[in-house]
Amino acid sequence: MFCTQCGKEIIDDAKFCKHCGAPLEATDQKTLQEPHEILPTTSPIPIQATTSVAQVRPWVRYWARMFDLYLISIVSGIAISIIYPDAFIEQSSDQLFGLAVIFAWVFIESLFLSTTGTTPGKWLFKIRLIPPSGETADYSTAFSRSFKVWWRGYGIGFPLVSLITLIVSYNKLTNNCITTWDRDSGFTVVHEQIGLLRVILAIAFFVSFLFLVAIGSTTDIEQIIPVDTSSWHV
Repeated sequence: MFCTQCGKEIIDDAKFCKHCGAPLEATDQKTLQEPHEILPTTSPIPIQATTSVAQVRPWVRYWARMFDLYLISIVSGIAISIIYPDAFIEQSSDQLFGLAVIFAWVFIESLFLSTTGTTPGKWLFKIRLIPPSGETADYSTAFSRSFKVWWRGYGIGFPLVSLITLIVSYNKLTNNCITTWDRDSGFTVVHEQIGLLRVILAIAFFVSFLFLVAIGSTTDIEQIIPVDTSSWHV
């Protein structure tokens, strides 16, 4: 099969060309087999600037989700420490907290997607998640996708399992141009140019988080924000 926009070979069931980012879902089989014959597509999805921005960006998606998880861990960690100051005294409490945050994010992300259509991390990294209807997804649809990300992409947060699921998900996204949870739920992920300011904000946030991790080993801030994130590296 060949892309109708750039003429390069593509995967049969891909929705986007991984070379130029052109949408392929609405293109018929005859068009895909003739690279020199370029016909207009009828995709209803507004793909702006996709000709200059690659649509297969696993690392951008990874850091967008890490932004969300780190942000919610800071907020919830501070809230828990205020309500229950001794919550993080036990040695294994930070690992359990990490697993709990990953699971809780399934529900929180679903709420974000069903109300605002995005999350803080997706907004910052200019990632648009378009449901089959083309409008904001309902909660059940968003929850189905988020749950599959937690199960298939994160391996529910266990370090070794999550490493394996990460590698598998990365390979499927780079080879097929879509993840299994987006394919099953009918979502289309669209990337736009991030911009320098957003990159600076993202770097500042992650550096600040690493700073908290660094000082957490020598101060009591570890009791406020658990710093063991080994189960998050997925």
